[in-house]
Amino acid sequence: MNKIIILVGLGLFTQFQSQELQKTMIPKISNRFEKFDKDKFSKSAKKETDVVREFLPNGNYIEMSMANSGKYYTESYKGSYFMLSKSYYPNGNIKYKGIMFNVPWGAPFQKGIWYSFDENGKLIKEIDCDKPYKYTFEDILKFCEKEVIPITKGPVLKSTGFHTIISRRIENEKPIWEIEWLKKSNRVENIILDSISGKVISRRESEFINN
Repeated sequence: MNKIIILVGLGLFTQFQSQELQKTMIPKISNRFEKFDKDKFSKSAKKETDVVREFLPNGNYIEMSMANSGKYYTESYKGSYFMLSKSYYPNGNIKYKGIMFNVPWGAPFQKGIWYSFDENGKLIKEIDCDKPYKYTFEDILKFCEKEVIPITKGPVLKSTGFHTIISRRIENEKPIWEIEWLKKSNRVENIILDSISGKVISRRESEFINN
């Protein structure tokens, strides 16, 4: 009987973990070298001069661009809070890549390991962007749910209205989270949280003017 109870408990725990993973759905990324996909860029039917903007068959949304300073690629994932961001040197070799919050404006936060490469393609740096923040993004999700703050899953495109922005940074040598959301049709609330304890440091409202 005890074995049956344990097995049922493990099954429920695994199901819960699966539900939580599906809830956040983090894109996969590796430290492998790669090059900008020039063929995909040039053959795209959605190309507008030096920019490609298109939906993929799986519902993800990509933007690719080419400039003298380098090349860029982002992929916003359907049903995810995150997107891939990649920057390339002018020669097409990867410069850096990582995962960031799925809002293409403001200062969305970088998540997980970000990888940097030299111009010849050698991996030169790995930065764990999560390390200073003990109060995790999953904790932020629970906070927003409690506060009835909406968070949009991707793809999130420009010119689609106001979407909650979540960012984080080191301020006065202390890591903090910042949430900016549309509390009313004409009011934006800005919430600062301690990223160690999760304690609310400040709340501030300001007028929102929809341009």
